[in-house]
Amino acid sequence: MKKIFFFLVAMPFDINGLPLIVEGLMNSGFSEDEIRAVMGENVKRFFLENLN
Repeated sequence: MKKIFFFLVAMPFDINGLPLIVEGLMNSGFSEDEIRAVMGENVKRFFLENLN
């Protein structure tokens, strides 16, 4: 079994800008699936596949 370590660092993060990021990705031609992946779907998938 492999061990995976995540080191978290506390930092201020303001989510108010996320819609602007999504809008920018859309304007740049990214698909909805690609945007979902960028916005966290990849992390969710990783955890579901590896942390049973």
